Order: sequence, then structure tokens, then C-alpha cells
Amino acid sequence: MRPPNNDSDKDLLRQVAEGSESAFRVLYDRYFNKVAAYVFKLSKSETIAEEILQEVFLKLWTGRDMLDNIETPEAYIMTMARNRTTDYLRRLARETNLIDALQTVVARADNSTEEKLDADDLQAIIAHALLQLSDQKQKVFDLNMNKGFSHDEIAEAMQLSKSTVKNHLSETLKYLRKEVQDSPHKEALLLLLTLRSLL
Repeated sequence: MRPPNNDSDKDLLRQVAEGSESAFRVLYDRYFNKVAAYVFKLSKSETIAEEILQEVFLKLWTGRDMLDNIETPEAYIMTMARNRTTDYLRRLARETNLIDALQTVVARADNSTEEKLDADDLQAIIAHALLQLSDQKQKVFDLNMNKGFSHDEIAEAMQLSKSTVKNHLSETLKYLRKEVQDSPHKEALLLLLTLRSLL
């Protein structure tokens, strides 16, 4: 069987539909940069672009039995990317509103003693949990969550690999979620950590 590298996109889709992993890899390599640039242009977020990329190509593979009848592969793949990005941003907009509402409650801490205690508790629980982590993980978390640095910017600023940055953030969020399980504000803290990790 000849290698699929020089096959047309339509031929590649047909081969993918038949279960060819090598054809899928060629298609992946052929469209990766194009889809990545398109999703980043729509979302303005490296993190979102990475997630959408995974979703698009995973769907392409898991739904390969539907690819036989696709006449315009590029339009099909880019439409998948656009639709998933649009859905993601709509969902994120709803979640961001929840974050804003939660942070507004915390910011109104001077309105009453009860609210002030709640705000202090929320901040203290997270701050205390972070102190149990390494200085490097604390700094990565602070740069990403509080200062809005991207993974690439953190990697450059701290002279770390991008994968190390992502691992630190993932491990930190997992640890914090576990730590707040026994908090009287568990629901609020879990919501905040879960939603902020999507931004």
C-alpha cells in the first residue's frame, strides 16, 4: 500500500473512514496549523485553541464512519472548528458571568460583618492551601490566575518548559479542589477554581 502523504484531502478522508491511522496522521499534520491559527483568531486564547484542536481531531477520528461522503474536506474541518469554538465561547461567557457574580459578592465584603467573614474565609482557604505547595507552583499559579499570563509567557518568564507550566497548573488546581472539600464555602470555592481554570 502506497503512503498517503501525497493523497488528496478527499482520499485521506476516505482512508480515515476505513480506519487508516496513517491517513489520519497525514490529515492531522496537514490541517493542524491551519485549524490552530483559525481557532486562536476566533478565541484569542492559546488555552482554548489547544482544547478545541483536541476536540476537532478527536471528533474527526471517532466520527470517521461519516467521512466517506464529505466532498469538501477543508470546509468540513474548518466548520467543525468554528462550531466548536462558538459553542465553547458561549459556554465560557455564561461561566464567566458566574465568576463575576461570585467575585462581586466577595468584593462587597465591607457591607456587613457576615460578608466580610465570608470573603476573608474564601481568600484565606486558598492562600493557606497554596502555602503547602512549592514556591515554583505558587508563582506559576499566581502568574496565570491572578496576573493573566499565558502558558508561553509564564514559561519564558520562569525559564520553564511549557509542559512543566501546564503540569504545575493542573496539579495545583487538582490539589486546591481536594483541599476545599471540607470548607464551609466548598461550593463557592469549587465553582471558582473550576471556572477560572477554563479562562
